[in-house]
Amino acid sequence: MITDDDKAFLRSFEECSLGAKCWTHAAHVRMGWLVLETSSSFEEALERIRCGIMRFNSAKNSIGYHETITVAFARLIDSRRLAGETLEAFVARNPDLQDKNCLKRLYSQTILASEEARQQFIEPDLASLP
Repeated sequence: MITDDDKAFLRSFEECSLGAKCWTHAAHVRMGWLVLETSSSFEEALERIRCGIMRFNSAKNSIGYHETITVAFARLIDSRRLAGETLEAFVARNPDLQDKNCLKRLYSQTILASEEARQQFIEPDLASLP
């Protein structure tokens, strides 16, 4: 279930009118969940997430896009969604996703810090993704 506030947040992200200081890790997770909830497939959602982050970063003069982190978080979020659940309930049930360092249990620092991982998705080397 998506609230009016969630719709407004997603719209402001997609229109790049969300303030750069509001573009936190929690905002990334929120956006990912909302896009997954409003897409017809994981593939469609992932493309919207990728393009949206790149467009937003470009509008805010940021070079922070990381393909492996983007895909890994999208897969984690998608694997934990429950039908009919609100974002608030999802966040409460998955507090580890609110920690931007949670991927360190799946990936070594060597991989996450690599230029290759920034440019293309790399499967984790410490534990499997769903």
